[in-house]
Amino acid sequence: MPSPPARLAVTDRTCVRPDASADRADELRAVHRDALGNDHLVALSAYFTAASNETRLRMLYVLWRAGELCVCDLADLFEITQPAVSRHLKILREKAIVVARRDAQTLYYSVCTDNPFARLLVRLFEEQAASGVTLNLDGLTADAPDA
Repeated sequence: MPSPPARLAVTDRTCVRPDASADRADELRAVHRDALGNDHLVALSAYFTAASNETRLRMLYVLWRAGELCVCDLADLFEITQPAVSRHLKILREKAIVVARRDAQTLYYSVCTDNPFARLLVRLFEEQAASGVTLNLDGLTADAPDA
């Protein structure tokens, strides 16, 4: 009786996929090199970091819906201090996700539609509003239709 094929010792460094060929490994190494050298991904990561804070994302949503608000408006809405709002807006402004317009001593903030990342967020807000599909921690759900 022939002996069974030798089993590879499985560790966190071995691959047991049947298609783990040398050609595929070379292809994946090339993709990995491309990912490591892609400056666009570095910039995209910085944008995601700026928008990833829940309060900042909610502020962006409110600015999208309201159009333009000052720091005191946002502080009142979110029930946080004006300095806290200013810190959040500073992070968003540094990535040009929001823009400021001065009127006398007051700065008014709005979503920067010239920024491709900000436009992407706006499209996400619009799609959610139009489709009734909600992303939540359990996955995607559809809002119940009005009866």
